[in-house]
Amino acid sequence: MNARSIPEYQPWVVGTFRWRLALRPLEVAEWIQIGDDYDHEMDRKAEVMSSHPETVVSVLPGTEKAGAEVLSELVDHLVTHVPEWFERVGDTVVNRRRGETHPLVPGVDGRWNEHPLSIAGRLVQEDMAILVPDERGRLIFGGGTVCFPNRWDLRSKLGLSMSEVHAPVAQLNEQLERPIDDFFDRLSVERPYWRLGWGVLDTDDLYQAVDGTASEPPPVPEVGAPDVADRLFIRVERETIRRFESCVLFTIRTHIRPLRHLVDRPEDAGRLADALANLPADVAEYKKIAELSDAARHWLTSLSTVGGSGGIPPATREGRP
Repeated sequence: MNARSIPEYQPWVVGTFRWRLALRPLEVAEWIQIGDDYDHEMDRKAEVMSSHPETVVSVLPGTEKAGAEVLSELVDHLVTHVPEWFERVGDTVVNRRRGETHPLVPGVDGRWNEHPLSIAGRLVQEDMAILVPDERGRLIFGGGTVCFPNRWDLRSKLGLSMSEVHAPVAQLNEQLERPIDDFFDRLSVERPYWRLGWGVLDTDDLYQAVDGTASEPPPVPEVGAPDVADRLFIRVERETIRRFESCVLFTIRTHIRPLRHLVDRPEDAGRLADALANLPADVAEYKKIAELSDAARHWLTSLSTVGGSGGIPPATREGRP
């Protein structure tokens, strides 16, 4: 698996809005996506890890074992699928692409100088978060390394159950709390999954922390402004879910493109316009789309009309490139 262009995902669905798990079986060989934007995004990761370490890396005490299991599995994957870049050398992993070497075991005192999840995050473009069992066996949020948060706060989720993590998400627990719990009850080591989420943002900066450390958002473009398609961006997050012996791991790979990339695809633009129009007000507010939706829909609808699509086809993309 060499660095490559990643297929474009379109997870928005036309018609009445409803939260969907939309889980698909994951081929383990496709677990990690290394794209031709690897160096650019790893530079950005290094920058935010240095500038805002407490924002992007936050974990519960005692999660080093889980993190070490994830790190070991990740390195096994990388040296197998990208051997021209990654190599195990003794108790280290060498990233030849970046000229970096990272430890795979704790120090001589038995302590990690850096949490193994943080080390894992320095190797790939994906962000990572884990669920770990509490004293009652209930899965709780154990933390992770999230350099590219989509306007949420990693630290505020520590120790929470899944329903508590999702409490701020409009309508999600109401619609999916039981299916989510059932999914984690059934999730096995042998059967990983992946899914997609999406939104429209006013910036292409991957780092969207909500603790005041992110850059100030630009002004909202007016409806009909000639540069709307260059000032609004589709943000799609590809999430994988794997069970390990000591934790459940989420990886989150973020892809951002300007609206303008749909300029020659009026049917796709029409589907996105329809999906935006059908977002309930509270969901649009949660997704931070409310202020942007009118401008985005105006441009997308104009494009689909000019393109002669004749309306939105009933088929949905559901994440297919």
